[in-house]
Amino acid sequence: MFLLPQELGPSHRKNMKFKKIIFFFCNLFWLNISFSAYYDTLPKGVRNITYRIVQTGDITGSYGSSGSFKGYNVNANINADSIHGVNAAVDTYLDTVLTPSQRADFSFGTFQGSAKSKVTAQGFGGGYGITDKLTVYGFIPFYSAVVDLQIERTAKGRNNVDASTAVILEGLPEVDVRLIQSLFVNYYQYQPLGKWQATAFGDAELGFLYQLRKWKNAGALISAGTVAPTGKTANPDILQAISFGDGQWDAFYEFGGGVNFSEDWSIDNWNRYTYQFPMHALVRLPDSATFPVTKNKGIAEIKLGNKYSTNLQLNRRLNEEWNTSLVYGLEYIEKSNFKSSNPTADAILETDSDKITHTARINLTYSTLSLFKQKKFFMPISFVLSLQSVVAGKNVPKYERGDFEMRLFF
Repeated sequence: MFLLPQELGPSHRKNMKFKKIIFFFCNLFWLNISFSAYYDTLPKGVRNITYRIVQTGDITGSYGSSGSFKGYNVNANINADSIHGVNAAVDTYLDTVLTPSQRADFSFGTFQGSAKSKVTAQGFGGGYGITDKLTVYGFIPFYSAVVDLQIERTAKGRNNVDASTAVILEGLPEVDVRLIQSLFVNYYQYQPLGKWQATAFGDAELGFLYQLRKWKNAGALISAGTVAPTGKTANPDILQAISFGDGQWDAFYEFGGGVNFSEDWSIDNWNRYTYQFPMHALVRLPDSATFPVTKNKGIAEIKLGNKYSTNLQLNRRLNEEWNTSLVYGLEYIEKSNFKSSNPTADAILETDSDKITHTARINLTYSTLSLFKQKKFFMPISFVLSLQSVVAGKNVPKYERGDFEMRLFF
């Protein structure tokens, strides 16, 4: 089965606002490799090869901790205190003519940052029927992603300083987008902001399907396996990078079944539990909960939250070759746990790490299975066209996507 991604400086710098934008895309795929119903497995000796391509629309925002949607846009009011140490000429002017209280009130202007991303994913998988009830399978996705993070100045600063100080400040070097870029690159030691793109494999899944029972109009199936950390994880030095994998091993168990109400109507339900094993990784260790951008880095033991998901699918048979279905999916991911040399950073990294995703999906399927049985087509092949949307959630990106899938059985 294929499974389908603050303030600059210390927290007292209340005029500085810029959000760290990191998207995380794992579980982008879901694939049922059976012939028809969810609980069907491949007949003994039958092979399945599947190819799927997924394209998202522009991803411009996410559902926050309260469940409300927020775009990846942020405004920053750059004050004198926040950029102290970035530019020597600016420091000389500020230290000479401004008192500490004036420095906090002095503004260089407001800046706006916006980001959007787009992801294309291809999946390659296959299965083999060991017996009529037992199927083994595996798959691996391949991702291509582009993230565009832009910063522009929206207004010049307004400052409450006396007349004599205002005259001296007339020669102050202009703060522009280049200086903001310098703040991230030279002080926080990130790679330059802007457009980022990458291609890489995602996490591979290996598992088995076992048909527990099949009645005349119903059936039940279990599945279990592992997810290997073959996917590329985000570089902690790239603010706008996307992860293509979790970075650790997973083990999962799934149970589901279906009922046929008539020749044309049926319903399927499946539920999965995934345990994510601990791992060690290099991460940024933030000092402030209001702005996790930091130049501090260290090794942390990370235990990502375990996952629980359920899916309900209503199927409608249109004729021998065409079928359509509606799917509702719900996934909950527990809060993550971080252990490093910095307990404050651990608490910040764990904040809002729990996730809830509600998705709606519509599928249209064309199959040559009936034609193959009538010896009118050389091979059972199916084509699936799908549209899916994240309709609600918590701490997850909001996106729409389209899928096209081809399955071959031989």
